[in-house]
Amino acid sequence: MERLATVMVMLAGAAAWAEDEDSAGPLKTRPRFSQTDGGVPPALEPPPARDSAVVKAGFGEGVTVQSGDFRLNLRGRMQVQGFAVVPTEEDSSVARANGILIRRARLALKGELPFALSFTLQLAFAKLDMEPDYSNVLRDFYAEWRRFRDVSVRFGQGKVQYGVERVISSSAQQFVDRSVVVGEFNLDRDVGVTLFSDDLFGLGGRLQYALSVFGGDGRNRIGTTPGLLYAARLRVSPFGKFDERWEGDPDRSSEARLGVGGGVAYNVQTNRPRSTTATPYQAASFDYLHAGADLVFKWRGLSVASEFFYRQADAPSETHTVAGAPLTEYSRSGWGWFAQAGYYVLPWLELGARYGDARPSEGADPTFTRLRELGGTVNFMVLKHDLKLQLDYFWLDDGHFGDGRHQVRVQAQLFF
Repeated sequence: MERLATVMVMLAGAAAWAEDEDSAGPLKTRPRFSQTDGGVPPALEPPPARDSAVVKAGFGEGVTVQSGDFRLNLRGRMQVQGFAVVPTEEDSSVARANGILIRRARLALKGELPFALSFTLQLAFAKLDMEPDYSNVLRDFYAEWRRFRDVSVRFGQGKVQYGVERVISSSAQQFVDRSVVVGEFNLDRDVGVTLFSDDLFGLGGRLQYALSVFGGDGRNRIGTTPGLLYAARLRVSPFGKFDERWEGDPDRSSEARLGVGGGVAYNVQTNRPRSTTATPYQAASFDYLHAGADLVFKWRGLSVASEFFYRQADAPSETHTVAGAPLTEYSRSGWGWFAQAGYYVLPWLELGARYGDARPSEGADPTFTRLRELGGTVNFMVLKHDLKLQLDYFWLDDGHFGDGRHQVRVQAQLFF
């Protein structure tokens, strides 16, 4: 039996050797990989083909990287400003001041993704971009889903779709900065969700809307009182949609463009004096009703813009006990409006003028006093808004030529 088992093992080994001989020759010369593998170890095989990345860069366009359905664009912006404020002898509300500073320093990253998705991220690093009580470099960070023409979705932190001048980037302003009226009544940025359409019903952009729900406390803050901010905006452009992302008419288009819009908002139990901005109250909170209307017209280098704002609180003041003593805090009900116009006398030279008036309602915060502005600007547009030098002058007073002051500003912007 042992001899029989030995013989069977030897026969099996011979058969296995013969099979190897038939298929690939002697073992010592047999290739390690089949011809279908190309004789290359799998670890060394070339990776599967992918879309190559295309990198582009241009002045005013930033750096763009695109690969297949993915597209990323990185841009940076700086504004260097010199200013002087000279009060008259009657104005005791402000002190004489002058300085040179970095007014804004921003980085913006935008991306286009598959499935009709996109995102926007903007960071700010200048001191005046921060709130006095809350240092936060995050200006914008939101995503959009634009799958359907009549209903798109935006979620994250961004500007409340309410007024027009506040929504236009500070890089594309006709003056060195926005109107003092906008500074008082705008709703700035908040975190929330917006449903919108830039071309409702497919009318060539003639009808646009936005419906939003926000936290109501401003930029990425944790609210200390219950309540949300609800906002709605409607805009009609009877001559067709036009690019509203900048003020003025640097293209000097021969086509007339007109946009008329309106917005309403209701902020429930906000603890901030200007609804979504200013240092929070210590104990008070108010419900604010906001309403506004705006108009923009552009034609052959001429531009006209105007806005009206109204803000009403549910109570003029609240009194609470803080640190064992009564404390009265006031709301900031009021209204205001501004109008401005500009004209390109040369392709690179724009002249403009603005009038604005912000007024408190009766019983409003005593620190909220009437403020009127009247001034003009000269803009040297080397490369439109991407490279420009702006000089403006304003007279600011209490509406009766009292408590007046002169304000002069010069600002250079590089948007690369």
